[in-house]
Amino acid sequence: MSSDRDGRTRRRSRQQERKAQTRRELIDAAARVFARRGFHGASIEQIALEAGYSTGAVYWHLKGKDDLFLAVYEAQAAARVRDIEAFQERAEGELPQRARAYADEAMARLDKDPEFWILSLEFLIHAWRNPQLRGAFSDRVAWGRLLTERLLRENVGELPMGAGDLASVLRELGTGLGLARLADPDAIPNHLYGDFVELFFELLAERSERSKASSRRAERPEG
Repeated sequence: MSSDRDGRTRRRSRQQERKAQTRRELIDAAARVFARRGFHGASIEQIALEAGYSTGAVYWHLKGKDDLFLAVYEAQAAARVRDIEAFQERAEGELPQRARAYADEAMARLDKDPEFWILSLEFLIHAWRNPQLRGAFSDRVAWGRLLTERLLRENVGELPMGAGDLASVLRELGTGLGLARLADPDAIPNHLYGDFVELFFELLAERSERSKASSRRAERPEG
């Protein structure tokens, strides 16, 4: 009885591993096809052919092209988070310089691989009139804001506004400048975002020092 049970457990484990591997291969293939053809230009048939599976296998593991794109985005966002966390560990200097280095790295990544940004915008337009799909996409897009908020809480003491609100502004400023750079690279130099971020954190540090100095003066005994 025990050996039969162990055998069934091993078979189920192998089946789950094969299922997970097939799903990963389909997502990887979809990422390549989306990068070449865009979201609207890609088809389930092309993705299945790229992965070496039938279209039936695609629908067995994922609901369709929307679900495939969300899975691709989720995988790429997770990779971005790992890259940023590793970058933060390597970054040197005071906070304004470390923040600037992160902003510069984001713009350099845009120049090197603009497809991630373009595909995100293309899918947002596609999902805009479908509240359920838009909600699913917004849940995944939130990674950048949540990561920025966490880094602010971990590295900055007193903030002039809520960490979440500030993270939204900094994140979307970078996104907006990135999209503007894609449209007109000459008008938006790749150092512009870093210039602003460094200046912002320098001003934030000065504000914090003034606040501390004011508190120290207030605490001194009179006379």
